[in-house]
Amino acid sequence: MTNLIQTNITKLQKITKYILMGLIVVIALRYVPDNALKNKEIMMIGAVSSISFAILDMVSPAIRISQESTKDN
Repeated sequence: MTNLIQTNITKLQKITKYILMGLIVVIALRYVPDNALKNKEIMMIGAVSSISFAILDMVSPAIRISQESTKDN
């Protein structure tokens, strides 16, 4: 039961991380550019960035880079 609760908390933390990333992009797109973007464009870019971040976050643990140290004797 405790493992299930911990899994749900982890999922909630990840979802919160993705939403927060999308909001940061939306806020940056609202205030940084000199030329104002339409609200629909800002929301779409924010959604795409959030989804892209989620996909990369899910795939990246599967990628491992291993270095074998070689000793020259």
